Amino acid sequence: MEFRTLENLSIDELTDLFNRAFEEYFVKVNLTPEILTEKIMSEDILPDHSMGIFAEGKPLGFMLHAIRKVNNQTIAYNAATGVLKAYRGQKATPKMYEQLIPLLRKKNVTKIELEVISDNIPAIKSYTSAGFKKVTKLECFKGKPDSVTINNAVEVREMPAPDFSLLDTFRSWEPTWQNASETIRKLNSATVYGAYLNNELMGYLAGNLQRARILQFAVAPKFRRQKIGSTLFRSFYDKAGSEINTNNVNDPSGATQHFLEKTGLQHFLSQYKMELELNS
Repeated sequence: MEFRTLENLSIDELTDLFNRAFEEYFVKVNLTPEILTEKIMSEDILPDHSMGIFAEGKPLGFMLHAIRKVNNQTIAYNAATGVLKAYRGQKATPKMYEQLIPLLRKKNVTKIELEVISDNIPAIKSYTSAGFKKVTKLECFKGKPDSVTINNAVEVREMPAPDFSLLDTFRSWEPTWQNASETIRKLNSATVYGAYLNNELMGYLAGNLQRARILQFAVAPKFRRQKIGSTLFRSFYDKAGSEINTNNVNDPSGATQHFLEKTGLQHFLSQYKMELELNS
């Protein structure tokens, strides 16, 4: 087996490898080249700083990594790791990181972060053996907020040019990489809706209607407990026309989790956020 970066794999080859590596996964994965292209673009994934395992020229596994400056620190994000079933159990993850970390150091990366499903024990063991440590637990919810009480005085409308420097001040906790404002800005599939009363913005929700997924939501602190969040969720649910979902909730106070359950969503999955510090 040999290790190579992924810039020479076509998007069709990478999509096929991604889907085959995630067969029989905890959640259904079926990407198209278009979806994967948008993921690469919006999350700042760098194929030339992502690693693959090859045998006889054929890809057997991969690790996609993105790089961003976050709070004056250069962070790498493991956006996806997958190995074909027949080649698992051969310490592929630590071996790929042995090859990748020197490349990341050259980019001045000081930390790598990722999310892993809490029941995926083999993956957790692989990341732990590569030096990663659990830092927090993330919660995922889904459901139908069809009986929630709303505020009929609130108008929900699309925000064609959302000001994330303002919206970011509404939140009490930071979303993970896939749901970060920097990601949403670049997502053609994402729409941001504002909740207004007398033309004053009180809260917002960013989501992907096609996937019925809420990426971000928040209500300005002074407007909370006025059914603004419930109104946004009901509006998004009505537009999506199906069960909605939101992932990687990480509110230390537990208030967001309580709100989601009160709105009619149920917890269905937990993940761990793990980090690896790259000491110089």
